[in-house]
Amino acid sequence: MGAGPGGALLSWHLARDGAAVTVFDASHPREKPCGGGVTARALDLLPPAPADDPLPARFIEACRFESSTSEGVDVPLRRPVAVAARRDLDAWLLRRAVAEGAAHVAERVTEVDGTGRVRTAESTARGFDVVVGADGAGSLVRRTLLGPTPKERLVMAAGWFARGTSPMLIRFVPELTGYLWLFPRPGHVGVGICAPLAGVPTKQMLDRLERDVAVSFPALIEIEGGRYAHTIPSPSADPRSILEIAGPRWALVGDAAALADPITGEGIFFALRSAVVLAQTLRETGSPAAYPARALEDFGRELNKAAALRDRFYSPGLSRRMVAYAGRSRAIRSVLGDLVLGEQGYLSLKRRLLRAGPRFLLESAASRIFPAA
Repeated sequence: MGAGPGGALLSWHLARDGAAVTVFDASHPREKPCGGGVTARALDLLPPAPADDPLPARFIEACRFESSTSEGVDVPLRRPVAVAARRDLDAWLLRRAVAEGAAHVAERVTEVDGTGRVRTAESTARGFDVVVGADGAGSLVRRTLLGPTPKERLVMAAGWFARGTSPMLIRFVPELTGYLWLFPRPGHVGVGICAPLAGVPTKQMLDRLERDVAVSFPALIEIEGGRYAHTIPSPSADPRSILEIAGPRWALVGDAAALADPITGEGIFFALRSAVVLAQTLRETGSPAAYPARALEDFGRELNKAAALRDRFYSPGLSRRMVAYAGRSRAIRSVLGDLVLGEQGYLSLKRRLLRAGPRFLLESAASRIFPAA
């Protein structure tokens, strides 16, 4: 259920393996309110693009990072990031799945159970060997078979789509335990902000976003374009928050499994990666039972570590120091870019920073002796 990135990629893999796959999703074509950033490691998981149907994305090779005081540093990215409108990206992925033989049923699912039965608003119940919830943060499959994601594990994202263009930008907002962003998509800019749902009212977030954009990027204020808000679910620091995401005949991927990064909110990679891990598990065992443990070892411990680090990452002064240090050191710029854009894991972060320390001190000293013109 669900034809977003996780559901569509899973369907592509399973259909290629010869399985009979049905994707229930009544919402296509649709736009989803998110930045739409597809990091390099996520791009590596996508199906090959046909010559007559290229990936509908804009490729970005640098990102500007700013502290809450607007001090900034431009960071070149080791590998480009693709930025896409979700309407276009999701439709492209669904086309790949259908081309491999998956059936798309444009009906809304109203009922599921743990035995594989699915009922839609338009039809009687049908039985399946495995039911997969890829139906987003408000997943019906999750609510029915596991329970909703706890509020303390939800981040709220809010913003708008603006006409025009902009560099890719991330500005830390530690007083809200979050950040705001500008993501240049094909034809428009995604303007947004995120913060923990349990701690910051959505209106307060939007007020802060509108105030910052009006001061720093006035051309991107959209008075009549409307505002959006949606939740981003993440695991906790406890591995059990990942080990719960499947049963004998059901499984969850992506946002339905609450697999977004607790620090950055990045979810497209984890939707895709969870689909790959589940497809491999079903291919090898014929059952989703081993999938949660495999997901935990493949990427889940990184998410648990991110949950444990989140409050410290957004502690007062840290983002300002990160941006200031990155301005003086190529080594720290590399760490910052890889970390926020998904190329640097949290489990090895401390070790990499320690390795970067001597180089940072040398580069920092050089920047004071030979300041940039």
